[in-house]
Parts: sequence; C-alpha cells; structure tokens
Amino acid sequence: MHPVAEDGLSTVVAEPIERLLRRFAQRRPVRTGSLIITIFGDAILPRGGEVRLADLIALLAAFSLNDSQVRTALSRLVADHWLEAERFGRRSLYRPTGTGRHRFAEATRRIYGGPPKAWRGDWHILVLPDGAERGELGKDLGWLGFGSLAPGVMLHPSPEAASLASVIADLPPEARPLVIAGKTAPAPAPGLLPALVRRCWDLEALTRSYGDFLADFAELGAAIARGFVAEPLPALRARLLLIHDYRRLILRDPMLPPALLPRDWIGREAYAAARSLYRALAPAAERWIDAHLQGRDGPLPAPGAAFRRRFP
Repeated sequence: MHPVAEDGLSTVVAEPIERLLRRFAQRRPVRTGSLIITIFGDAILPRGGEVRLADLIALLAAFSLNDSQVRTALSRLVADHWLEAERFGRRSLYRPTGTGRHRFAEATRRIYGGPPKAWRGDWHILVLPDGAERGELGKDLGWLGFGSLAPGVMLHPSPEAASLASVIADLPPEARPLVIAGKTAPAPAPGLLPALVRRCWDLEALTRSYGDFLADFAELGAAIARGFVAEPLPALRARLLLIHDYRRLILRDPMLPPALLPRDWIGREAYAAARSLYRALAPAAERWIDAHLQGRDGPLPAPGAAFRRRFP
C-alpha cells in the first residue's frame, strides 16, 4: 500500500510518479541509452560500477523499455566506449570503461556539486586553432561551459581547472588552444558584463527549460511536502527521472558565478528543487537497489562517502 499523508490523502499521492513515467514513455525519440547512462551515473557508479545485465533489463522494464531496446542501446554504448561487457558463466556484466569513468566523473561533479562559488573576477580566454570550434575540442569546451565570443575565441569566468586541463592535456601541439587567464582590471563599464553574458550564452532558452523542469516535478514535490513517502521501486524510478531530466539541463548550464547571473536566476530554484526531491527519494530508492541489483559477487556494495555528499 502507498502511505497516506496526515491530511487524509490516499490514492492520489502516488499519481505524480505515475504521471512522470507516462510522460517519459511518450517521449520521441526514445533515448534508452541516455537513460542507461543516468542509471549508471546515479545508481551503479556509487556502488562499485558494475551490474548484471538481467538486473538492468528488469529495472528498465519499469520504464516500459523492452529487452531488445536495452540490448541495442547497450551495444551502442559499448561501441561509443562508455561501457564494456564481460561474460561470467551464463551471465553478462556491464561496467564503465576507463573513458566512461572519466566522463561519468565529470558529469557527477556538475550534477551533484552545487552552484558555483563566489567569483574573483577571473576570465579564461581560449583562442582555438582554425576549425577547432566546430570539432571535438569546441564540443568539449562547450560542455565545460565555455561560450563563444567570436569565431575561434571562447571564454569562461571560472572554469573547473582540472576539467579544462583534462580536455587540453592530451591534444597534440598543433591542436592546442592558446589559453589566456587573468582578472578584469580596472572594472569594466556598467552594463558591459551583462551584455557579454547575453552575447556568449543563451540563458533565455535555459531559463525556459528550467521552468519546464520545475513544472514537471512540482506535483511530486507538493505531495512529498504533504507527507507522501514513496515505496522503494517508485522512489527509484522517480529519482532516476529527476536526475535524467536535471542532468540534461545542468550539462547545458555554463555554471556562471552568481555575480554574472540575474538576481532571480531560475537555476538556483531548480537546484533547490532537485536537492529536496533527491534527498526525499534516496533512502527508499537505495533499499530497492540493495535488494535487487547485483554484480559479479552478489548484491552491490553500499555507496561510499561521496554519495552522501551529493547535493550539498
């Protein structure tokens, strides 16, 4: 049975999760591989990183995805070097590759790490080799939040140093950008920085997407505020949908420091909502993982300290 809130709510309290799942099932195209990435990053990596294929198929069936869809998506993720497969006995096991672990680590930092800290006025300006802005380097820098100032010139006020180094370090000399770092001095003319932000980043489109995210999860948040506690499998399904949708937004967010954002920046509200929902859903969701997901040697290990520090 679903728990009943003190104000007498009964059957309606479970409906927000069912509606979220129905909306997910209606999306086109169906991006099974993207959901599998969400599952690994959110639920499997904190517990060692490997899971049996049969258990993964069973979990994805709860999202109305069939065996064929799952196997096809896994094959593509293996081909794209996200995951690798291993046979042991009559079972198959999936885990991230070394490349996949690096990608997951970068995404985890962005998704669960919290808003940017205070800004000291620094800027990183990158001058890219001809054509690099349209290639893999430009995509990687965009993923780190760099905006395009002019053809071949990208910038960011506070990039993650280790992440930027990891993008540039292994490039051959002829493919490396020129990196110029320093503070703005003296202070720029009033209005120049807001104009620069509008020129380099499309915050209006991101604002609309954050608004859609908040609207989609508002009903579940209201039910939880009234006392609803989801059972383990619905809690896990809701948590995965939450992170699946939040991940797609936060990885588009340039994560600009507060000094460069509007005072009413909706990203802060979206973070607070994701944090609140995640914390409410996590305990029950973890109980389902304890009971139903296995690796090579049986039940997955308990998540480590890094999991408990998510959404500070």
